[in-house]
Amino acid sequence: MTTKSVTTIITLAVASVLHADHGPGTSGSGFATQTAETLARGKAAATLSHDWTEFGGLNSQLTPDTEHLDLIDRSNLTTFSISLGVIENLQIGLNIGYYSARGTRRLPHSHGEAESRHDEAEHHEHPAEAHHHHEDSGHHDEEDGHAGEKTKFSEFDADGWTDIWVTAKYRLYRGPAGQFAVIGGVKLPTGETRFFDSAGERVEAASTPGSGAWDGMIGGSYTLQLRPELALDASAQYTFRGEKSGYRLGNRFDAGVAAGWRVMGDDSSRTQLHLLGEISVRHIERSESQGRSEAGTGGTAVFLSPGVRLRVGANASWTVGAQLPIHQDLNEVQVETSHRFSTSFNFAF
Repeated sequence: MTTKSVTTIITLAVASVLHADHGPGTSGSGFATQTAETLARGKAAATLSHDWTEFGGLNSQLTPDTEHLDLIDRSNLTTFSISLGVIENLQIGLNIGYYSARGTRRLPHSHGEAESRHDEAEHHEHPAEAHHHHEDSGHHDEEDGHAGEKTKFSEFDADGWTDIWVTAKYRLYRGPAGQFAVIGGVKLPTGETRFFDSAGERVEAASTPGSGAWDGMIGGSYTLQLRPELALDASAQYTFRGEKSGYRLGNRFDAGVAAGWRVMGDDSSRTQLHLLGEISVRHIERSESQGRSEAGTGGTAVFLSPGVRLRVGANASWTVGAQLPIHQDLNEVQVETSHRFSTSFNFAF
């Protein structure tokens, strides 16, 4: 059995289009939930965000036939996005990030596999590039849970720019029943994908900042102002993964419900403080290699996310919070998320 685990972790981190959309500068109650609000025509908004994720242990023990497994200790993703109100009710956006990680290591492929032979051929063609990120790296030994045996992991670094997402949101309805919008996006394969581990093997696209493939996303969002100081957001979206060199990451579904409660200030106050709460679910299908499902990929996770937002003036806000997993059902052997901290600065102009 070939197990390609942790790799979905990076796809979670760098799918930055899923980062909460704070609309015209100050709305949006969650960290993964989209708002239905859109920027007015000619208005723009910029967001700088940072996500720090810590990962825990494996969801199950390694077995003797576990042949390919990627591990990670922590990741950092800094994302910049800009949105523009094109016409009334229509907003477009651009999103890119820089990804870095610590403690990335992997069990190599069996050298009898065709993919490994392909990777080795590329390594011999580009030996300098193969060792560019690994001049001081070696093998990292860990106990595999079987009679104290040690498992040798090859280390790798995969820091770099993520793919670019181009998104659009169109508000279909705004009235007494709230607001409803449809959202969509296309991911351009502009991110960095070419990395090698300390054993000289090519790192799969699932463990690199860029996937090398075109992706698409479609979904919808709903916003309701329950009271002057209390707002509700809900959204759901589905991401279609493209294929590159016979490998395709699993399609992804995200949904969430978030609430924002203003506890300081009123509509006319220049300074406001909001308490935020969100519950979100993420489901990822198994990845595919050469048309075959990959073990150790995909699964479902549910997160509870508390946070606060400080609004300064009519156009600026600062948000900070945590995403805490309350349920993780991952396929085969995979690394689980321990916790994630997020902060973002948003400015509308």
